[in-house]
Order: sequence, then structure tokens, then C-alpha cells
Amino acid sequence: MRTLNVKVFRDLKTQKWQFLAATFLVFLGVSLFIGLYASYQNIESTYSKFYSQTMLEDVGAYFSPSSPLVVKKVKALSGVIDAVARSVTYGRAFVNGRWVEVKLVSIPDKQRNVDRMYICSGSYPGRGGALILAKFAKLNSIPVGATINVRIGNKTVKLRISGTAYNPEYVLITGEVSSFVSAKDFCILFVPESTMKKLGFTKVSEIHVKLFNSNDADRVAGEIRQILGDRVKFVYKQSDQPSFKLLRSDLRGFQSMALMFPSMLLLISATIVYVLMSRMVVEQRGAIAVLRALGYSRRDVVVHYLAHSTAVGGVGSTLGVLVGYAISAEMTKSYIDVLNLPYSVVSFHPTTTLVGFLAGFFAPVFAGVFTARNAASVDPAVAMRGEVEKPALRRLLSRIRFRKTIVSVAVKNLFRNPKRTAYAVMGVAAAVVLITTSLAFVNSTDEMFHVQFGKVQKFDYMVCCPESCLRNVKSLKDVKDAYPIVQSWIRIENDGRSRTLTLIALPSQNLYNIYTLSGERKFPPPSGVYLPEKAAENLSVCKGMIVRAYTPVGSAEVKVADVFSQPLVPVCYMSLFQAKKLEIEPNWIIVKGGNKNELERFGRVVSMKELKRNTQEMMGMMYAFFFFSLAFGSALSFAELFNMTSVSVVERRREFATLRMLGYSVKEITNMIYVELAFVCVTGMIAGFPLAILTVKAFQALYNSDVFNMVFVIYPWTYAVTVVAIVFTLALAMRPAVAYIKNLDIARVSREVE
Repeated sequence: MRTLNVKVFRDLKTQKWQFLAATFLVFLGVSLFIGLYASYQNIESTYSKFYSQTMLEDVGAYFSPSSPLVVKKVKALSGVIDAVARSVTYGRAFVNGRWVEVKLVSIPDKQRNVDRMYICSGSYPGRGGALILAKFAKLNSIPVGATINVRIGNKTVKLRISGTAYNPEYVLITGEVSSFVSAKDFCILFVPESTMKKLGFTKVSEIHVKLFNSNDADRVAGEIRQILGDRVKFVYKQSDQPSFKLLRSDLRGFQSMALMFPSMLLLISATIVYVLMSRMVVEQRGAIAVLRALGYSRRDVVVHYLAHSTAVGGVGSTLGVLVGYAISAEMTKSYIDVLNLPYSVVSFHPTTTLVGFLAGFFAPVFAGVFTARNAASVDPAVAMRGEVEKPALRRLLSRIRFRKTIVSVAVKNLFRNPKRTAYAVMGVAAAVVLITTSLAFVNSTDEMFHVQFGKVQKFDYMVCCPESCLRNVKSLKDVKDAYPIVQSWIRIENDGRSRTLTLIALPSQNLYNIYTLSGERKFPPPSGVYLPEKAAENLSVCKGMIVRAYTPVGSAEVKVADVFSQPLVPVCYMSLFQAKKLEIEPNWIIVKGGNKNELERFGRVVSMKELKRNTQEMMGMMYAFFFFSLAFGSALSFAELFNMTSVSVVERRREFATLRMLGYSVKEITNMIYVELAFVCVTGMIAGFPLAILTVKAFQALYNSDVFNMVFVIYPWTYAVTVVAIVFTLALAMRPAVAYIKNLDIARVSREVE
């Protein structure tokens, strides 16, 4: 056995680059799996720890402004630990040379046992004080003790910053106009109830409830809905809390990617090891025959050839575990840094590490088992005669003729070992899928911005003011056009089920448009309401049905004009005429052109340009992951093509030596290999692009939900970039093969033939 061990090291040394390429793929798969999945677990642990510390609500409700006494009725419900009522108002403040939107949120005068403040610095606020969201304070360099002048309507309020803090309701800030709000440009101030009352805000519009048993959430939610009656906008359980729900939806998509991408890499690495070992067995048939003749058993031969794949799996998996942990720590911190969280939890996950190591170890070992068994089954007498082609294959190869001998030899070689060619095609197809899918996410993000800000919202500003301001807004300099719209809430009920959605009511215009997920433009219905597809499914509603609709001004029966899937954040649409019939008055004006400072005379202004920039900042982490995946896809294609070319060259050195003796140049032989690789690459691309489209559609099904619908597309330039990436890696992978052919010792190889 000692002799066989020496032979293992010699084999690894002889084909070191091929084994290194296979080991590299195992390393990539394991490190990516552990890096991504451990990141997912770290992020989930961070959420759980923070929500537990701050006692995130089990049930909450938004409703029309009411007396604070309503909270007493909620507290009296069975199973309630605590309940707090909040009043909310908006203003603006001049911070670091620019106006920023400010949201004032009331908090109890003393900490309570629901949605507690996590104070980072300073202290809980007293009279005239306020807590500021820590991320905003950090990004804008606002110290504890500073004073912020908040303009609310026509009056200015001075609030002293007593401390910086985080709140579980605002881990991800969601706005009225967008699901993503920049932490740098949106200020949240948490003001004691007593201070809010002195400012004139005596009514509450939110209730947040903590329960002894979260299983009672459905019952308590129903009882709260009865207490609030027609004033209710949205009663939700913890799983439907806006910030919590968006984060969980994103985390589920992250988990899916953490499983899918590494699995693909490990599958390809197993395939490459199988091809590599199969070629080695074919090449060493004579050596195997000698070993068997010298008395080595079949078991000895199996163990010997299994040692090669074991080395690949062991080394690749060990390195993958170490690097994967480092990747998970960095990715967790980067992900959490985008959110409003005070810390990140980075832990060692034994189960994930063990699964990653075993998957990386056994993927090549499993492939090696088959080749090792094939090696052990070699008949010494047959092996000494060399490999003989099957008659059917010989007849097929004899019919392949091209005018150029080099092309004929290249094509025949592809068909000489169909299994080897098929594996190579699979490897290229997998690289195509990985690269195309990564770029498709970039395409989809770009398309999302194009749809939202180029097709749906073609205006420049939204001004929160009544329709009576429309004439004055239109009279401003540089204002090209302006229209009143309704942006509010609507609760649809049907057969005991209810769903609260954003309501957009529009007049006939071209600044705010309605589009389906497939890109079809629709116009506001003359009567009735458009419902998002997911909401209609949850309510068991279809086109033409009559449903009960609750709005801020009351309730009425409305007809479902149509049901369709909408891009981005699904909402309900109706015509402005229909909204006015329901006595819902316009509360926003959309403006094309104009100046933000001038528009702020009429009310709170939302800039579409700033909103787009803020959303792009929130998507930064996603872009980083996509390009990270793109790099892995390129590495995969290089490893696959390098392995295929280098192993093929070593295996066919006698053939190349013969061609050299017959007078063929290195360039001609190299061109022959290029012909083979070109066939493999073209076939791999033909197979890979349809698979990439199916993969993108699978991701679309994973990502899209009732709160967000991403528009998944693949731009033409993505296909071009993928082709260029594959061709470039092909040229790169060929360089070692060309060098080997140039330096081929014809005399030595000729003696091997003899």
C-alpha cells in the first residue's frame, strides 16, 4: 500500500493544475454555501435578539385619529400584557444645509413593555426632549444635546435631542410613497406623550399590543377591530407588521439564493472530478493491469483511486469552511449596516459548517467511487491490448469527414467520448446560468427603476395638500403640469376576510400611470376598483364581484373592475371621480417641473429624484451580491474550461506528438483544440440560456409576494456579456494547453508509444 500512496502523490503532482481546479470549485461551493447560509442565520439571529430585547408588538392597528381613551379598552382585553397608543405627525427640519422630512412619533413618558426604545447614547427624554433614530443622527453628525427646529405647518417646534435610539417598528423605514426610505434623509423623532399633547396633538392613530401568548393574536386582532369599528385602517399580527414583513420577505429570498447557488457549484465540482478521474483511469489502464498482475486486489485499486477525489474534497472543503466563516461575518455586517439595527450577531453555526463540509467532501468522493470501481473492474488482459473503440462508434467516426484534417480530427474526438463531451457541455451551461442569472438581477433592478420612475411616476414632485391649492401650484414658475390625486388607505372585506391596501385615485392624465406586471398600460376604471392579484386571491375575489370597502370617510359597496398583477408595491386603483363619489377628497398634488422650495409653501413635498436615489442606496447590498455571484460564475467557467482543455491535452499527448511528427504546427494543433472547445461552448450556451431563463423565473416566484413584485427581465446585453465572459475564459484556459503543446518532448512521448 505504501507504493500506491506514493503513486497517489505522483498522480496529483503530474496533474496538479487539473486537481487544483477541481479543488477550487469545491472550495467555491463550500465557502459560498457557508458564507451565504451562515449570513442568513446570523441575520435571523440578529432580528430575533433585537425583537426580543425591545418586545416587538404581537398585534397592532392603524386607525383614524381618535381619543387616547381607546387604549384602555384594548388593555382590558384578555391576554394583553401591555398596550401603547401613538400619535404621529410630519414636519420638516433644516439639517446640514438641506431640508429633510421629519416624522414625530409619540412614546410613553416612561418605557413600557411593548416596542421598547433601544437607547444607544444619552437618556430617555423628559419635557421638551426627544430621542432621534440613531442611524439618522450618525449619518448627519447630530450629537446628543443638539436642538432640532421642526417646522410643522405654520409653527416651529424646538426639540432637544436627549439621546439616540433604535425602535423595532423602524428597523426598515417604510414611507407613504415608497417601501424604501433613506435613513439619511428621513428623520424620526420619538417624543414623549406629554410633549406631543402640549404641541396640540391630543389624538392617537396607532395602537401596539404585547400578548402573554402570541397564539392569541388572531382573537385579539378581531376584538380590536370591533372596538375601533369604522375608524380602523389596518389591524395586523406581528408577521404583517410593515417593516417586519418586508424584512422577512427579503430574508426568504436570501435563504433561497444561499441554497441554490452553492448547490450548483458543488454539483459541477462533482462532475469535474468524475470526468478527471475517468480520464485518469482510461489513461492508466496499462498501469492498472500491471498493479493487478503484481497481486494488488480490486479493493486496493478502489482505495487507491478513491484517494484522489478524497484529497480534492478534503482540501477544498477545509479551506471553504475557513473562508466561508469570514465571508458570513463580513456579509452579515454589511447587510445589517443598511438597516436600523444597533448590532449584528455573528456566530459559529456547527450544523451549517458540518453540512457544508460534508457536502463539499462527499460530492467529489461520490463521483470518485464510480471511477474507482471502474478502475478495479479493468481486466488485465484486455487492458494490456489498449482501448478499443466499439464497432458502432467506429462506423460513426468513419463517416465524419471535413476538407481539413484538423477539423475532422477535432470533431471525431468530440464523438469519441460522448460522455466526456456531455459533461463539458454541462459545465459551460452551468457557468452560463450563474453568470446570466446574476446579471438578470441587475437588469431587473434597473427595470424596476425604469418602470417606477420612467413609466408609472413620470412627475417630479408630490405635494401633500388639498385640491384647493391646485391653481396656486400651477401658477408657480417652471411648473409644467399638476393634477390632484388621492393617496390613502382602503380596507376590502369579503366573506369574513379583510385586507388593507394603499388606495390611489387618479384623474385622466399622463403623469401617474397604471401598468400590469407584464408591461400593459391600463387606465383608471370608470367605476369600481382595481385589485392586486395576490390580495384578490387572499380575499377569494374575482373580477365583477361586489365587495365592502372601508375608507377614512366611511364604508360602501364597490365593484371589482379588474384583478391583475402589478409591478413593485401592489396597490388599489380607482378613478378620482369614483373617489369623490365616495366622499374621499384629494390629499396630494403631483407636479411636473417646479421648484421644491417653492412647493413646500403648500405642504410636505416628496421629490421623485430623491426617492429614486434613496431606493438605489437601499439596493446597494443587492448589487454587491449580484456582482459577487458574477465573479463566482466566471471562476466556475474558467475552472471547467481549464480542466477540460488541460486534461484533454495530457490525455492526448501521444496523438499530438504523432501530429507534430507528421509536420503539423503547434498553431494547427491549437486550432484543433479551439474547434473542440468552440463546439462545447456553443452547445453549452444553447443549453444554458434557456436554463437561465427558467432559473430567473424560479427566483421571481420566490421573491414576489403580496407586498412586493419585482419585474424580472434579461436585457440583450446580458446575453452578449455572458458570451464574451465565456469566450474570454476559454482563451485564458487555453494558454497552459498551448504552452504544454509547444514544450512537448516528441522523442520521449514517441518512446511511450513504443
